[in-house]
Amino acid sequence: MNSKVDFAAGGIVFYNNLIVIVKNKRHGEDSDNSFWGYPKGHLEDGEKPSDAALREVYEETGFKVKLANDTPIAESRYEITLENEVINKTVWFYEMEVIKAFDKEPDNEIDELAVLGYEDALKLLTFEEDKKILKYVFNK
Repeated sequence: MNSKVDFAAGGIVFYNNLIVIVKNKRHGEDSDNSFWGYPKGHLEDGEKPSDAALREVYEETGFKVKLANDTPIAESRYEITLENEVINKTVWFYEMEVIKAFDKEPDNEIDELAVLGYEDALKLLTFEEDKKILKYVFNK
């Protein structure tokens, strides 16, 4: 089985003391494979992680955002298998604030968008790693 590395960036987006999360579509026909997480996506060639994070959050949420800090607030590393290929992913998350909500429609990779308080977001997030990041960000 082949192996490759993939880098991505995204946002922990705050809107009026609430957190923005998205329901991502997984590839394939089975809609039950969707999952709740933070808006994020791949870095384009030569793109800085912070720029990729801003771009991806806008594409996936339709919200115009700004960075709260130039340094990532969290890093997530995990492995996925896609078409018999192991992909080692590293995702850098930046804390962000909304400048303008609902500026455009989210892209077609997103099933739903939610703006929630801490407890509701914690219940909805699919992966334990994302829940750990939320707890860290909220110092809980």
